[in-house]
Amino acid sequence: MTEITPEFKRKILEYISERGDILEEKREAVSSISRRLEKVKDDYRLKYDIFLGGSFAKGTDIKGSDIDIFLLFPEEYDPMKILRILRREFPESTEEYSEHPYVIIKGKNFSIDIVPAYMAKSPGNLMTAVDRTPFHVEFVKNNFTSQMKDEARIMKQFMKAIGVYGAEASVQGFSGYVAELIIYHYGSFEGAIDKAATWTIPFFMDDGDGKFKGANLVIIDPVDNTRNASANVSKENLSTFILAAKLFQMRPSEAFFSSTRADCRMPGNAIVVVVPCKKCNEQTDVPNLRRVSSVLKKELESVGFNVIYTSVFMDRAGYIVIIPDAERMGEASLHIGPPVTSPNVIDFLKKWGEGTRFGPPFMLGDRVAVMRERDPVDVMGAIADTLPRVKFSNNFIPEKIIIVEGGDIAKLPENITSHFIYPSLGKWASPSYRDYVQ
Repeated sequence: MTEITPEFKRKILEYISERGDILEEKREAVSSISRRLEKVKDDYRLKYDIFLGGSFAKGTDIKGSDIDIFLLFPEEYDPMKILRILRREFPESTEEYSEHPYVIIKGKNFSIDIVPAYMAKSPGNLMTAVDRTPFHVEFVKNNFTSQMKDEARIMKQFMKAIGVYGAEASVQGFSGYVAELIIYHYGSFEGAIDKAATWTIPFFMDDGDGKFKGANLVIIDPVDNTRNASANVSKENLSTFILAAKLFQMRPSEAFFSSTRADCRMPGNAIVVVVPCKKCNEQTDVPNLRRVSSVLKKELESVGFNVIYTSVFMDRAGYIVIIPDAERMGEASLHIGPPVTSPNVIDFLKKWGEGTRFGPPFMLGDRVAVMRERDPVDVMGAIADTLPRVKFSNNFIPEKIIIVEGGDIAKLPENITSHFIYPSLGKWASPSYRDYVQ
């Protein structure tokens, strides 16, 4: 059983809590923007309620958390019209798109999202996924003690530091609400760590076995029992969380609460496909990049390449990293036939019995094989041949794609070249680093 002292928790909470002056700045910003939103409502004769959401409203926020203000409309509204109004009345904002358009006001220490949504009567009566947020806020407010909120803060920082925090498409990790639900189920951070260290994949926290096929982690949303709150968690991020829980259980350390990404060095045979976009949007574009990456990998493997790693990123453009184990396939390939005990061996010999210019069929263990001819192919050419046949989302500009290799890779953004392995284990996975921090 994991044992951590009250002093250990106090130090972590001090580390992850906002400074008093920034906290006051946040409160003043919420009041100021709320007053401006009330004026917008009156000036444009709009009908909406202003609702403070997110972890700041719940009391489970950690240092660096942003603020979410929702405009809850009781009836249908024109999202683009509201967006235009918000951009006009908040010229300091920028527009963003997810399932819904919204605006962000970026400050020095934090950002504020202003998000239009529908005022749902119940979690089962939603127009968009974001309409569920007020029910999540009320659930935490009504079911969490102040101690539980602190435990949730500690869990969020643990997840953030090990690199699995964030439900957005580019991360596929644990949302803040899922972190809160884990505390709700297990009562404390150390109780959750002890349980997580024993999880298997897939793991069903609730009575979800048989439901939600294909999910890696099932945590049923208590405000909507038809929903898996952790549906977006990838197998890699769930595995990272389980491993970190095991290591923390073995030896609790502050190393698990400080973000320490280990740098990578891109191999010389790496290839990066750079896909320009009209206006990059991680929520919609990263899933498309993953699909394109999967198609490229399958196509390369179909002509004989072994692709040892792929990853995708967004950084003012889309990036697909491909690492093959060879840059060129030769003129011969191995074609393995059926075992000699199979009746299909006769058909194989009818086709290949005369052999090829490399020689006759031969035995490979109990199977008949032949070395057959193929056109030599280099990996860059194979990628270039495949890309025109791949479907990109409308936000990308496929005619301006660039394929980068060799020395040109050093010209790419440092975030791509130094962190192309994603998700990766941070320094917390190193015994020597944990000993150093301890």
